[in-house]
Amino acid sequence: MSEQRNLADELREMGKELKDLVQAAAEHRKTKELEEKISRAVKQMNEEVDRAMASAPAQHAKHVGEEIKKSGQTWKESGAPAEIERGLAQSVRVLNQQIRRAVDELKKEPKAD
Repeated sequence: MSEQRNLADELREMGKELKDLVQAAAEHRKTKELEEKISRAVKQMNEEVDRAMASAPAQHAKHVGEEIKKSGQTWKESGAPAEIERGLAQSVRVLNQQIRRAVDELKKEPKAD
């Protein structure tokens, strides 16, 4: 794999790896248990987000939004986005490798009946 691959290439590769992972997981004997755990975790996360949103005063949120816009403009002008994109591409590459290993491990175990 070339070190020169960009973020788009790595994200496409991640999509392929995630597809393989989902297919392997669907055939795995522990899939139902995993689905239930994920469902509970997503529900809890949604509840936390809802609570956080309900507790944030609207005026404070508007002020924070304006500050974020100002910071974003400064950030764009700094050249940081390109550096961050390279870092993200490298991080996604590592994640793809880990997903590949997880798929390989899942394929070694017996399939669900």
